[in-house]
Amino acid sequence: MLTTELNSSNTIKAMKTTGRFIAFILLLSIAYSCTSTKNIQTNMNSKRNSLAYIMDSEIASTKSEVSVFTDTVIFDPALLNDLTLVTREKGWFIPLVFVYIWNSTNNCIQGRSIMEEDPAVFLKTSLNNEINRSGYFKTDSLKESEYSLELSIDEIKADGPYVSKGFFYFALYAYGFSYGDYAGPANASLKISYQLKKNGQLTHSNTFGSEKNTEQIRKRYNNLALLQQDYATSMVEATSYNFKKISELIVNDLNTYFKSQLSN
Repeated sequence: MLTTELNSSNTIKAMKTTGRFIAFILLLSIAYSCTSTKNIQTNMNSKRNSLAYIMDSEIASTKSEVSVFTDTVIFDPALLNDLTLVTREKGWFIPLVFVYIWNSTNNCIQGRSIMEEDPAVFLKTSLNNEINRSGYFKTDSLKESEYSLELSIDEIKADGPYVSKGFFYFALYAYGFSYGDYAGPANASLKISYQLKKNGQLTHSNTFGSEKNTEQIRKRYNNLALLQQDYATSMVEATSYNFKKISELIVNDLNTYFKSQLSN
């Protein structure tokens, strides 16, 4: 009688463990499908993020009478994809009898689809705001100045990895697992050149670049779509930083130029 009860108890435990195993395998299959390149790309493109410009530079204590009109911003649309793209770099899923192992690495490339603003328009607006704040000179919105600026976005990009990996093992009365999705760090880079013209003649030019790395997002998300959306947001934030950095460099460079011209 005792032997029968023990066997029955062991059978029930084994059935419960097997049931949990099957349920977990189904969950793993669903989770793995959520990290397919198609789903990651769809989620990263699902919302637009604003290119933000934080006005925290030192305000110019004096302003000269020099004014500059920001004329044109040259931007080749081919520099930036319409959509944020996700490509599989490596990936495998090994379903063994008692162990399941998976690992996939994707490369995510920022596109215009996740930005609210047009980069060229944002650059022009941001630079004018920075000139008004920290410039030794003024902006001219009426095109009456003898000085004009021509800007060119020579490079704009952000890309980084998205990794999904984990394992699951199953024994007769026990099982264990570990898994996670990690986004980043992404690297955002921007290069902008400009020409300062006086009455149509080139008088000064320069080129500036900036790079910014995002933090790796490692915290657990119940909804992987939110992780992938946050990853897209971090890319836009890094791009915003680069626009701000270069705008400040351009204004500082022009401050130096005009001060030297006025001192002669």
